[in-house]
Amino acid sequence: MQAIFDMFDERIEEINTYYIALEKLQELQLSIEIHHEYTSDEFLKILKANALLMIYNLVESTVMGGILEIYDKFKQEGLTYNTVRKEIKDIWFSYKFKQVYKESAHYYSYKDKALEIVNAVILGETIELDRKAADISGNLDAQQIRNVCKDHGIRFTTEESCNGGAVLEAVKDRRNDLAHGTLSFAECGRDYTLNDLEEIKDQTVTFLKGLLDGMKIYYDERQYKI
Repeated sequence: MQAIFDMFDERIEEINTYYIALEKLQELQLSIEIHHEYTSDEFLKILKANALLMIYNLVESTVMGGILEIYDKFKQEGLTYNTVRKEIKDIWFSYKFKQVYKESAHYYSYKDKALEIVNAVILGETIELDRKAADISGNLDAQQIRNVCKDHGIRFTTEESCNGGAVLEAVKDRRNDLAHGTLSFAECGRDYTLNDLEEIKDQTVTFLKGLLDGMKIYYDERQYKI
């Protein structure tokens, strides 16, 4: 799973670079010799809100990236329905069923899909899953991540310093506020200091490191198999 760890480190570096720029702009804002629209209080609020989007992006890309690497392993190993644990069987079945459920409720559509599923099991076809199977869509907080992991049979623990990933709920809520236009960027960013953002970043990163360690154990020990 080296690819997801490399991506994780790259995203953290992007956020760290952004934070450094925020600090520099705030320093300029406090200087009586500098007066510019890019050091205005409103602009800094907008940039702070964008920092929360970057953190949410880190969360979703980490979770999705880790799950997709595990799915790729199924294909590489040629795993079939009868060789994977119950959780993966359930995910695969739901994934296949939803393909017809979204298209049509017609009797023959269900019949054809049922035959396809039965034949795939009997003939031992390789299980193939994509991001739709993971059912991750813009609402990831700590509890939802635990649910995704439970659905796959993945176990992970986190350090006490991240408080169980509690900050991820606020990150998710602010991301949704911005995505749905409930709050403007300036309104969203006004309630956060740079110290607040630093703490949110640190707790998020700590939580995700615990998650990735759990995914790696699951991957390396092939815990997705029976």
